[in-house]
Amino acid sequence: MTQGTTMTVREYEQLFKQNFERLYYHSLDIVHNEDVARDVVSDVFVRLLHNNPSVQVDKMEGYLMMAVRNRCLDVLSHKSVREQVEKLFSQELKQRHIIARNEDERLDRLMQYIERELPPLSQQILRLRFLQEMTYEEVAQEVGVSKVTVYNHLWQSMHRIKEYFSKNK
Repeated sequence: MTQGTTMTVREYEQLFKQNFERLYYHSLDIVHNEDVARDVVSDVFVRLLHNNPSVQVDKMEGYLMMAVRNRCLDVLSHKSVREQVEKLFSQELKQRHIIARNEDERLDRLMQYIERELPPLSQQILRLRFLQEMTYEEVAQEVGVSKVTVYNHLWQSMHRIKEYFSKNK
C-alpha cells in the first residue's frame, strides 16, 4: 500500500492482524474497559475500511494509534457525569492502593482523612453518595444544592484524597 492507493482486502486484513492487539491495549489504557476497548479498535478499523485514507505505510501505525486515542476520548466524553465520577472514584481507590490487603486500616485512614481534611459539606455529600448510595439528584435535594455542586464536591474530594494517599502510601 502506498500513498494515494486503495487498500486491498488482504492488506486490510493483514493490517488488522498486525495491529489489533497493540491498539487494543492502547485503548484499554485509556478507557479501562475491555469491551469498550475492543469496540473502539473495531470501530477505528471499520472507519478505516470505509474512509480508506491516503496514509503512507510507514505512518500507518501512528495514524492508527492516534485514531484509537481520539476515538477513546470521544467515547469517554459521551459518558454521563455519574459514570465518570463513579469510575474515577473506584479506579483511584484501586490504582492508588487505598484499599489494599489490610482493608480495615486503610478505610480507617481514609475516613480519618475525610473527617479531618474535607469541608463538612463535602463529607456529607461523600457519605450520602457512596455510603447511602443516593443518586446525584437525591444528594442535591437532601443537602439543598444543585447536582453540579454535588458533582464538583465529589470531584474535588476525590482529587484531594488521591493526592493525599499518593504522597502518604
